[in-house]
Amino acid sequence: MKQILHIPDTQKEMILTSMEVHRQGLKGTGKRVFDIAYNKILKMDHSLELDGMEMMYVSQALNSYGKKLVGSRLYDEAGTYRSMAMEMERIRINFQRTNGPKIKKEKTASAGTLTA
Repeated sequence: MKQILHIPDTQKEMILTSMEVHRQGLKGTGKRVFDIAYNKILKMDHSLELDGMEMMYVSQALNSYGKKLVGSRLYDEAGTYRSMAMEMERIRINFQRTNGPKIKKEKTASAGTLTA
């Protein structure tokens, strides 16, 4: 299942910038899996079709880049990236709740009903 997000060009550029910087710190399998999402976003136009894991990568990259901007004392720009990360995370959580696997809890015996 995928979530379709309609993202303006300026926000798509913010996502790509943050992902480019974030991927430099990744290695091995983590980087290869991250690159799948990154390359997918590179190819898309105004709408992004992402699954939960890809949305998580985007929000992690936005947060990471926002923290780097704070380190450079670019507080307003950092706030914009962090806000976008929070919005992406909110969308991801709603998507997971709606489309994620439904777990049914089985009733278990309580201590009072157990017999030896």
